[in-house]
Amino acid sequence: MQIQLRAAALVAVSVIFVACTTQTEVVKLYDNRTRTAHAYKRLFVVDVSRTQDQLVDFEKEIAARLKQESVEGVPSYTLIESGVGVLQEDIYRASREVGADGILVAHIASVDTTMDVEEGRDDLKFECRGGSPVDYFLYDHEVLSSPDSIKLAHTVVVVTNLYDAASRERVWTIQSTCFEKASMREVLLEEANAIVRQLRIDKLI
Repeated sequence: MQIQLRAAALVAVSVIFVACTTQTEVVKLYDNRTRTAHAYKRLFVVDVSRTQDQLVDFEKEIAARLKQESVEGVPSYTLIESGVGVLQEDIYRASREVGADGILVAHIASVDTTMDVEEGRDDLKFECRGGSPVDYFLYDHEVLSSPDSIKLAHTVVVVTNLYDAASRERVWTIQSTCFEKASMREVLLEEANAIVRQLRIDKLI
């Protein structure tokens, strides 16, 4: 019985270790300890990305994840046209319009993409046309070509700041790093999960 319990404990530890290693890494860069304890209920979500599509996708992911925590997230793209550049005053104005009590600004600081190329190969397919099966010339030959396969791995660093909408003071900053995901879609989902999870851990939502 003791051996079985020990084995079960080892399996549990292994599962926890694997789960931790696959999570996005989060480092807290700033936490305003002098602030009044406050759980934000309506956040204006702003993303700083290189492309409009990525900005929209990331803000949607963060807003969706906030909703799971019973917090309303209002994506900035619904109010601000980012193509012409966003000013700080535009963000404050838009956050007032939607009645946000906090402003969450996520900045994709770096994207490192590695590419693993596996070369294709040619295989011969043989089909006998009759006669002696040992006669090579009685076979039709077809070359089957496998194309090169390319695997991408994205490692992305995001710096996220939380500002109090009323005081305009910075409340909190984290850096989150998502490792070796096959697509940017996966990256944005993992980053959104990490950001909102840390907000909950720090009792900011």
